[in-house]
Amino acid sequence: MNIGYLVVAGLACVSSGTLAGEGGCVTGTLVGSYVTASFHRDAAVIEDLMYVADGWAGLIVVDISEPASPSLVGSYDTPGFALGVFVVGDVVYVADESFGLALIDVSNPETPTLLGTYDTAGLAVDVVVVDEKAYVSDGLAGIAIVDVSSPETPVLLGALDTDGVVQDIAVDGDIAYVANGLNGLLVVDVSDPTMAIVIGEYNTPDNAWGVTVVGTVVYIADAESGVQIIDVSDGEHPVLLGSYDTPNSAQDLTVIGDVAYVADGLDGLVVLNVGDPAFVSLLGSFETDGFSLDVTVVDGLAYVADWDSDLKVIDVASCEAECEADLTGDGELNFFDVSAFLGAFMAQEPVADFSGDGEFNFFDVSAFLQAFAAGCP
Repeated sequence: MNIGYLVVAGLACVSSGTLAGEGGCVTGTLVGSYVTASFHRDAAVIEDLMYVADGWAGLIVVDISEPASPSLVGSYDTPGFALGVFVVGDVVYVADESFGLALIDVSNPETPTLLGTYDTAGLAVDVVVVDEKAYVSDGLAGIAIVDVSSPETPVLLGALDTDGVVQDIAVDGDIAYVANGLNGLLVVDVSDPTMAIVIGEYNTPDNAWGVTVVGTVVYIADAESGVQIIDVSDGEHPVLLGSYDTPNSAQDLTVIGDVAYVADGLDGLVVLNVGDPAFVSLLGSFETDGFSLDVTVVDGLAYVADWDSDLKVIDVASCEAECEADLTGDGELNFFDVSAFLGAFMAQEPVADFSGDGEFNFFDVSAFLQAFAAGCP
């Protein structure tokens, strides 16, 4: 099946789906498309170029400077099945499944050229590069840490068998946060890459597929258990802060400010307000026609890898966390907002259901007071 590239911007509802919700998101309209050759799981956007891990077709480079008419710039057919992609400067790092890691020079994006490879022990499904070290999500083989300071001759620094199936890694300083499949989150000390050590873990309810870290908070895309939000300020003892059960199967996520963008399998893109992890709320969603596996957000556009359908670009500039407690809509928090909440609460109006459970009780009052105390952005 061929895969397409679609561009969606918000204004009008179309048959391909809608971007809608209670948090100010708008509907979407298709403005362009580009058909690729295979299945895609991951994409990276750098300025006007999109680098796509396109399955059997390897790496493709697409010019997206004109969203209405995207065009192929170049490609490199890797030997394996390209699943993950990461870009640093003029080098693209491709997780190439059974062929491990491929390093590709894109200084001339029209003619990408192979620089070097490293055949990892397992099936490379994703990669992140920090300080000339590539952290490869190597499936059943765990983590492979590869020195890529010399791209022509990558060298293994160390590996860690996680007793799980590693799907994704986020690195912050000397700590790697690992989405370890059915074993949940691992916190790994990689200060000595030759001897990575697990220092903490949190067993999420389902299957940890994607991970991102912001400060001392880790967000896990946990398949049918949705999004799990975990405090890692004490890496040895991670603590659950909150969660949100997305409609389908959370595969990956990106967090910017108080907003989480979730690739939710058959339900496409789900956008959440995570400003208060204990009371996560839906901002909007866009139902795609494939199985959404990855999302990257750049300058108000969400790039969603939709596996067996197409890669969609959705305008999410309006999907921003609102000042929830500003019920009067005047941009200020004062007595009038408290009065508006109490009136809505007594009348059991939906706007007063701050906990989002369909009931009106103490939890709504508590959630409103927390939002009021947090103030407006």
